[in-house]
Amino acid sequence: MQVTVIGTGYVGLVTAIGLADAKHDVVCVDLNKERMEQLSNGVAPITEEGIEGALQQNQSRLTFTTEYPVSDLYLVAVGTPERADGSCDLSAVEAVVKLIHSIQPHAAVVMKSTIPPGTTEKLQMAYPSLRFAMVPEFLREGTAIRDMRNPHRVIIGTHDQQLASDLTELFKTNAPIVHVDPTTAELTKYAANSFLAVKISFINEIARLADIVGADVEDVAHGIGLDPRIGPAFLKAGAGYGGSCFPKDIAALTTLAQQHGEHLHVIEAADRTNEAQLEYVLQKIAPKRGLRVALLGLAFKPGTDDLRDAPALRLAERLTKMGVIVTGYDPAAKTLLDQKDTIEEAVTGAEIAVIMTEWDEIKHVTPRRLTDNMKTARLIDGRNCWAFVEEPGNVQYEGIGRPNKTFSNNPTS
Repeated sequence: MQVTVIGTGYVGLVTAIGLADAKHDVVCVDLNKERMEQLSNGVAPITEEGIEGALQQNQSRLTFTTEYPVSDLYLVAVGTPERADGSCDLSAVEAVVKLIHSIQPHAAVVMKSTIPPGTTEKLQMAYPSLRFAMVPEFLREGTAIRDMRNPHRVIIGTHDQQLASDLTELFKTNAPIVHVDPTTAELTKYAANSFLAVKISFINEIARLADIVGADVEDVAHGIGLDPRIGPAFLKAGAGYGGSCFPKDIAALTTLAQQHGEHLHVIEAADRTNEAQLEYVLQKIAPKRGLRVALLGLAFKPGTDDLRDAPALRLAERLTKMGVIVTGYDPAAKTLLDQKDTIEEAVTGAEIAVIMTEWDEIKHVTPRRLTDNMKTARLIDGRNCWAFVEEPGNVQYEGIGRPNKTFSNNPTS
């Protein structure tokens, strides 16, 4: 089946590669000519495990162009950024659908962009000759290629039975395929991300209490995670979540609810807790003018160079406004910070180092590398990942709800 994917950002590119993996011919459309040339040469514009190899292996089935082709099936994967009021900016989605209609008025249009509940139905009413479906993505940055090849589930939202059948074949998998209406599919995407954000904020609140009473939040997380009703995933305390999905999706969902006169109290509280968690790290640093702080890890999570809403950048901004001298290190992400090429360079002369992304090389930085280069070897572990917490040497260590001396069976998990 020939498929056209519009937008070669994170979702669009991974989706296109995954479909090419499944032996489909895929045309990728993006107005960024430089990016199209880069991809045509087999060079991935993003950091993601396995993406460059998969891109090169599927070059014969992938076409990259700035021109919209006539196609029977279009997958829309353009950006839906957050507006100032928290709502979702649908201007790119609307423009793409309008253009598709002018090229092929009877085409099937599959929404992969994250869009508020009710959007696909509104587009269907505006363009009744098009055949619409919503198939949300559930890709995790750092493991996106793996997730595309082996999804946990596929949600297909459409009223068109023939299109539902075609998409079942297109996204053929061993995972459960759930058929719903478009609005339910849209809300499922938001609900999934919101629930995970709630889980993170929950354990971060428990971590703050653990610091007060002298408990170990990692042992608490392990203990409650053994309950199958709770599960261990997303119970890792730290400096809070960021990235391109959770903050934006929560803002869009809570704003939509408020527009309908409803409050999502639990989700709104999770968002407030996330903001408070960064403030908690800031309090641990106790910033003052002239203090030198090194941030180890800048991307919002390991395995990616994505800096969108990264907690490290938000922390750096707060510290800089307070007169703190901030340096940074990340093996993949590039920022406008005073960013160094090595961990040693980043911590040289620093009074405090703060782990903000749990890259392997940061998790395993030895106490000696800190004590030999820092002015005072104080480490705040904003991801509870440092491998030397049980034998910190001369490093003054402080985690998030994690004692200096831990007896956990999995201190670095």
